[in-house]
Amino acid sequence: MKSDFLANTSHELRTPMNAIIGMTEMALREEMTPTAKNYINQIKAAGKSLLTIINDILDFSKIESGKMDIVLDDYEPTSLINDIATIISTRIDKDDVELILDINPKIPKILSGDMVRLKQIITNLANNAVKFTKLGQICLKYDFEFVSKDTINLLFSVSDTGVGIKPEDINKLFQSFQQLDSKRNRNIEGTGLGLAISKQLITLMNGSISVESVYGEGSTFSFTVPQKVINAEPSIFLNDTPPKHAAGFLNNTYANIQLKRDMHKLDIEYTDLKDMDILSFLTEYKDQLTNTYLFIPYKDFSQPIQDFVQQQEQLNVIVIAPYNVSATYTSLNILIVHKPLSVLTLAGIYNHETVSQYDTTSSDEYYDFTAETAKILIVDDNSINLTVAQGLLEPLNMQIDTALSGNEAINKISDTMYDLILMDHMMPEIDGIETTHIIRRFHSEYDHVPIIALTANVIGNVKKMFIQEGMNDFVAKPIEVRMLINTIRRWLPKEKIKKHTGSIRPVIVKKTVTLPDIPELNIKESLKLLGSEELFMTILADYYHVIPKKLRLIETYRDKKDWYNYTIEVHALKSASRQIGADDLSEKAAALEAAGNVNDIEMILQNTDELLALYAHYHDLLSPFFPEKREEEGKPPITTPILMEVFDVMKQAIEDLDIDKMDDAIHTLDGYSFPDESHDLYICLCEAVADMNPDACEEVISNWKKIIY
Repeated sequence: MKSDFLANTSHELRTPMNAIIGMTEMALREEMTPTAKNYINQIKAAGKSLLTIINDILDFSKIESGKMDIVLDDYEPTSLINDIATIISTRIDKDDVELILDINPKIPKILSGDMVRLKQIITNLANNAVKFTKLGQICLKYDFEFVSKDTINLLFSVSDTGVGIKPEDINKLFQSFQQLDSKRNRNIEGTGLGLAISKQLITLMNGSISVESVYGEGSTFSFTVPQKVINAEPSIFLNDTPPKHAAGFLNNTYANIQLKRDMHKLDIEYTDLKDMDILSFLTEYKDQLTNTYLFIPYKDFSQPIQDFVQQQEQLNVIVIAPYNVSATYTSLNILIVHKPLSVLTLAGIYNHETVSQYDTTSSDEYYDFTAETAKILIVDDNSINLTVAQGLLEPLNMQIDTALSGNEAINKISDTMYDLILMDHMMPEIDGIETTHIIRRFHSEYDHVPIIALTANVIGNVKKMFIQEGMNDFVAKPIEVRMLINTIRRWLPKEKIKKHTGSIRPVIVKKTVTLPDIPELNIKESLKLLGSEELFMTILADYYHVIPKKLRLIETYRDKKDWYNYTIEVHALKSASRQIGADDLSEKAAALEAAGNVNDIEMILQNTDELLALYAHYHDLLSPFFPEKREEEGKPPITTPILMEVFDVMKQAIEDLDIDKMDDAIHTLDGYSFPDESHDLYICLCEAVADMNPDACEEVISNWKKIIY
């Protein structure tokens, strides 16, 4: 019971977050004023902050109920380090705090463990350090020790120069919903669950955690977890090249100490020049520095120094920039790397490998490839989710098709060979898992085509579950752009991927958008959510055009007492109505969804007609703004003889259960235009055929004949 409630809660909370975070990613690719971009960035930051809190609450509940699984898989520790460096770099918004990475370069190349949970633990600890450190440093230390030939203990620690912890509060640290020294830290956000979750996850991994702290000076959180060694080769090493030298002009004490330490780890001779005038030194010793890398902070790399270096090709300068600086230099002897510097970055420099290990805040950098020949099918019963997914994938220039149901997806794969399918998990009629079963069982050509689940229910070991059901991977909702792009890059056929060479920003043609004047719609709030008038109108049009179909579905499920699909439909109506600002309709749908979740049939029967009437009212309100979506200009009007012939073919196809013949019959009607009432029936018949629903086809034909005669 608790697990079911948790799954529903996860879906409810993550689905609207999908729209918020996804739409902000899309909005940031638009041309806008600095003020507007600042607003969008704040929405994005707030959304991610809320998602963190949601994840904490859900994870705590999973652990409490015994539903948390530790998933063992092979991983590279350097990938874990990179990911965490990226996350924490973007969260340190104070110039007076330096992020330090202290990495043992001999850590084994490949380990087996739960990298996702390790990342969660370290991120929790590091986030706390960020919150409570206003000045100084935050140091993430990665070390290890062998306990047997094929097992190590990973030794992690997070140290800071923050506010520290009172001795009497140490024992309260790992209790749930505790935020210590609340008067002093009243401006610090958080659930008070992070440390409790971290400790329980470490315990599940047979590890231990400890803390040392001096109040007013800082804290160190350390934990140890055993991991199996898959490849014992060192993760970080230098290739066999001539002797290496380095010199640094770093005035930040913490950064300077770290650079010295990391150079020593790699056996690189290092000279500390922190007190030297950079331009004077380079001018005097330029001919003696041909085999030396010169490390200069971005803020100190002035234009005169840059001009001098560009004229002296024998010099090799490494510019150390904050994570959010995207400067580039045309000279081949100037290389920019981003903080935090580490042995990983240094090894990349000296091995002449890619050295920009860490992402910046710009989502543009995720789109480092295009796939013009790749065909992708996105399946989701929520048209707004389709809009989000299509928008996020647009820069990849792929050929994207969409399907609003499992049945439609099955029809589409029969006609087109896709390279990858993104499949929503929870859908009415047949869900994503059942759709996958049908595809794998009856379409052998899709045996090896990747199917990626889109799911808001990340309860338990979902990846294992999806793989067992025939899928290959999953992307959690709300969709995080980097995760989506990385997953697609991982599963697309390699021959479809082309390394990106140009700007990913499409040419954006600004359109004049006229917003509807409808008092019932809270358009102002909707625009705050979506960030774009043009996107709002696109979603509003999608909302309007599916109203007749959705009205029939809700009514049909109510009449058939199919409470499962009824609840899915009113859930979708609640979310979609909220997106366009139809708050009253959204609230009524939410109430009926809640009734469906607890099987309150009396509530459903008493209030569904009122919901349907209000929903139909919105169709009337919106119809003047969307007068056509028929594309019927130039088509001849349908005639009764043609209709009757199609009906006869359709009837025989239904009796024979011949889906192909039904499909051929409906395509016969594509070349004709229809009067209003017949057009609605034509749409219904198309949907019934697409859903492979013979009963619905017969019902539509029967109603159509009543109009004719």
